[in-house]
Amino acid sequence: MSKVVLITGCSTGIGRDLARRLSQAGYQVVATARNVESLADLPAASKLALDVTRADCIQQAVTQTIERWGQIDVLVNNAGYALPGALEEIPVEQVQKMFDVNVFGFLRMIRAVAPQMRKQRAGRIINISSIAGRLSTPVNGTYSATKFAVEALSDALRVELEPFGIQVIVVEPGSIKTHFGDTAHSHTRGILSNSASPYTPLYRLSDQFEASMRRQETEPEIVSAVIQEAIETSRPKARYHAGISFSGELMLHLGDSVWDMALRRIFKIDPSNTN
Repeated sequence: MSKVVLITGCSTGIGRDLARRLSQAGYQVVATARNVESLADLPAASKLALDVTRADCIQQAVTQTIERWGQIDVLVNNAGYALPGALEEIPVEQVQKMFDVNVFGFLRMIRAVAPQMRKQRAGRIINISSIAGRLSTPVNGTYSATKFAVEALSDALRVELEPFGIQVIVVEPGSIKTHFGDTAHSHTRGILSNSASPYTPLYRLSDQFEASMRRQETEPEIVSAVIQEAIETSRPKARYHAGISFSGELMLHLGDSVWDMALRRIFKIDPSNTN
């Protein structure tokens, strides 16, 4: 039987494209989303409702997958979202909810599938991070914090699970054409549009920066192809980049002082325009 791949967050974007791509390639794809109706037109072998913030829901999906297929060969941790805004202005409760999805959701999924993979003595866990998990920018700090956490957890897991034949891989997308940005802004629109905010000049510059990034966006197929490569290669790398521009690649290899200098130039604010 072809490999069984369990993917979270398949309602839109990278997860949806990956589910379609791997299904067409002959994999037994278990596509999941909180709203299973959003998966109706996906050509996946199995479509399950899954909320990564609920351990009972996760266990049910994993159990159903094992009962049907007898194995889980690959887990793709993809579900996640962002909360743009200055750290001072985003309510802590909202940040905690984002961590619950972006970080603890990954942990819950790993804890649920690891016993089966250990039993098989084989498996691959692919955690979808971001270039934001390596480079943090103003107005994006809370989201970057979740992805920095994913990077750190993956590094530890890679060594912890290796003796059981389980490989842990990180994929770091750049700017990708999805609804991710629109969804992110919908969560904090009230904060970003508050003209009385002391961070209004920063938010304007952030909008300009995002617009420039959108001009460099690539299609989600770029990321899906990289993930498929990570699944199929006999010796996967610890990290894969996907859709990262040349300037982004360059910034990944520069020191903190150079990165800070670049950010100060991009987000340069006249002190006389602040409250």
